[in-house]
Amino acid sequence: MSAANRGASRSDLDFYETPEWAVRQLLGREPLGPAVIDPGCGTGAILRHLPITAYGVEIDPARRRIAQESGGHFVSELDFLANGYARGCFDAAVMNPPYSLAREFVLRALEVVKDDGKVCALLRLNFLGSSRKRFDVVGPGSGLIRVWALSKRPSFTGQGTDACDYAWVVWRKGYKGAATVEVMPMPEVGAA
Repeated sequence: MSAANRGASRSDLDFYETPEWAVRQLLGREPLGPAVIDPGCGTGAILRHLPITAYGVEIDPARRRIAQESGGHFVSELDFLANGYARGCFDAAVMNPPYSLAREFVLRALEVVKDDGKVCALLRLNFLGSSRKRFDVVGPGSGLIRVWALSKRPSFTGQGTDACDYAWVVWRKGYKGAATVEVMPMPEVGAA
């Protein structure tokens, strides 16, 4: 996740907890609807802020258990990319996917949201720039509708901020227009 400690060991299954302030920033700007999925929910950092009707998916049994116990949401222990969820059954997907599988998570999430449903992914801003391999998810006709650049770099480990800039990247299923880019204001003082 971090470019600051190249060569450092990576977290198991590319798990990096989403900061609460970053989740609040997104949810204050993107209406989602009641049926929301977090397809790689980890310990539930995003899930805890979603409606109680939200659904979590986590591949790691220990993290799934923590997410289930901490938020009152239903959390399945499954591999989101390998399981056959019904198409069009969620209003939105909100996630901080493993970066190495971000494209695959976005494409799969676009399958499980309803027509006009949203997919919101917390991603490195350079996900958009190095798009040759991801043109299908960031190019024209991809459904990319909005990019909310974070004005503060997040800390995913509690040990300083990451060396990369991040954004909430939002797709709307069926959208064919151009995407807008906005910078989210700094989180309020005291927000971690």
